[in-house]
Amino acid sequence: MVMTAKLKAETQVLHDRIEEKNLARKIVDGSIELETYKLLLLQNYIAYRQTESEIQRFLPGYTGSKHLQLRQDLENLGMTAAIPPKKENFQCNSPAEAYGAAYVVEGSAMGGMVLAKKLKSCAALEDLPAQNFFSGDKENLKDWRKFKEELEQYGFSEAEEAEAIEKAKETFRFFEKIFDLDLSSILDPAFKDKG
Repeated sequence: MVMTAKLKAETQVLHDRIEEKNLARKIVDGSIELETYKLLLLQNYIAYRQTESEIQRFLPGYTGSKHLQLRQDLENLGMTAAIPPKKENFQCNSPAEAYGAAYVVEGSAMGGMVLAKKLKSCAALEDLPAQNFFSGDKENLKDWRKFKEELEQYGFSEAEEAEAIEKAKETFRFFEKIFDLDLSSILDPAFKDKG
């Protein structure tokens, strides 16, 4: 079994559980309001900022641009003051762990493409400026394919394989922890729409 298939099989339960909690489900059903969308962007920014910076420590060619896209989207919505400093604890300790974390981070491109299409039909978000994170840019899929090739070429030992799988699970749990954070103190008043 190829590594991506192993990672998918081992993390499927966590993936499904987190999908249930993620505010993105409100994009899918069209019920999302602007304030909830801002919260979704902020949650994702916090999670991606930490995971991508850790992945970059061990995978030198890794661009880690998702958190930058999210930051731009938050800035475009006047949310710069709401962005908290780094304090969430997430670490990678080896290339194998970085690959496990990157599997989760890069794999989100598939769902992001679906959400980008659905976003256009959300009535409360029709006046959004062009989005960077939920852009629907096909380059994201190319990045995912490129990452999968790199992952399969790595040549994991049995121990490294176990490390990567455990870190992928930990990465999903980290995202879940961020999605569960009470960000109300951050959201008020910086989170309120101007005007």
